[in-house]
Amino acid sequence: MSAEGGTAEDAPDRAGRDLSGSPTWALFRDWCAATEHSALPADPATLTEFLDAHPSTLSTQRRRVADIDSVHRRSGLAEPGHTVTTRLAVNERRRDRTAHVRGAATSIIETIPTHGWPHGMFGRRDAMILTLLASGMTPTEMTALRRGDIGVENSDLVVSGDHRIAAHLFGDRPGHDPVAIHRRWAQVQSLLDAAATTRMVAAALAPNRTPASSSSSNSNDAVPAAHANDPLLVRIDRWGHTPWAPDSLTRRSASALTRAHLTGQSPTHPGRITEPGADRDTTVVPSAWDDVVLDHGYYVRGTAARRDAHQRLSDMGARLDEVEDRIDDLLRRLVDIDVAAPHPR
Repeated sequence: MSAEGGTAEDAPDRAGRDLSGSPTWALFRDWCAATEHSALPADPATLTEFLDAHPSTLSTQRRRVADIDSVHRRSGLAEPGHTVTTRLAVNERRRDRTAHVRGAATSIIETIPTHGWPHGMFGRRDAMILTLLASGMTPTEMTALRRGDIGVENSDLVVSGDHRIAAHLFGDRPGHDPVAIHRRWAQVQSLLDAAATTRMVAAALAPNRTPASSSSSNSNDAVPAAHANDPLLVRIDRWGHTPWAPDSLTRRSASALTRAHLTGQSPTHPGRITEPGADRDTTVVPSAWDDVVLDHGYYVRGTAARRDAHQRLSDMGARLDEVEDRIDDLLRRLVDIDVAAPHPR
């Protein structure tokens, strides 16, 4: 309630404009009443339906989303326009870029390994990354996802309850629909939940292993409550290890990985362990560094340099988060300025 006894909807926005009387909000509120939807709060699906029911230019649609988001923000509610589905609907450039990525990823997704160690583990995660990217998500959005954000409805993958990834995203290729791709990565994460050793995970990814039954695969759709808030996409080191406490892949790494796959320069991951009893390759490969003699202090200096770098960069994550927050705040202010500015009728 405001000081005058009105609702938050009636309060002026940051630019001093009373959005409760704006044509956009009045149109949206009337449409919601006629279609039996909630206007405040409105869920992303309702906003998308509203935009579909009232086609207009992209600039007009963006202003409509900004108006509706502003009312929700002033009411302390989640902004329905801050979703992948809505952003795709009002951003033609993003839609075109997504279509281009999806076309390239369609032929690449079949070549990504799903079995073998450790390339099968990297492949399952990278296939999940390409699937999310081809559906219209950005590296920033996908690296913020938690395991509990992913669900399955019928044959579609649903992200965060509103972004639906259709089964035919990559065509009709058997085993390469989004649900199957997600279940393969979820199987790896389920093994890691059970504190499986590297050799146990490698055995599960062996090419000659009997495929899991359909019912077993479906069990991966339900993430244990204790792990629902774990990151969906995690870092994997060159030996195939993930952090004991799941650590989310950074957006820079996600961008680099997708760029590598889309340009045909995907990283290779040679095997790091062998099956029990297998003969190890003991061939000695000559190196150009064989004749280099290091002094006795190189190790001490190296560890000291790494320790110093670790201390100097310890707060780098917090600094980057602060920069992101400031950028988001500036973008919101720009949207409010655009909403408040008079537009030709």
